Amino acid sequence: MTGSAFHHVVLFRLRAGVTLDRVRAARSALQDLVETLPGVLHFAVTDNLSDRNGGYTLALFSAFEDRRAFEIFQRHPEWQRVHDELLTPVVEHSVVAQGSAD
Repeated sequence: MTGSAFHHVVLFRLRAGVTLDRVRAARSALQDLVETLPGVLHFAVTDNLSDRNGGYTLALFSAFEDRRAFEIFQRHPEWQRVHDELLTPVVEHSVVAQGSAD
């Protein structure tokens, strides 16, 4: 898949009782990753506005140079920190979709 953008979408269901400040901190930290990590073409964190969201109220839409760039991103210590320290405490469950146009 090298040479074709790799898309990664995550829908998050937040834990009950999580404060808005904690959600904002997680969203901000996720968005900041686009400026610090190589291979990221697009990164957007948004409320899931679908009326069929199934309780998944937060969405991450991202694109990487290719699948290899995504795999490097997943191993990066800054991604791991954001995931472990900020996302895991506020997320009850997540659903992931990935693909390339190839």
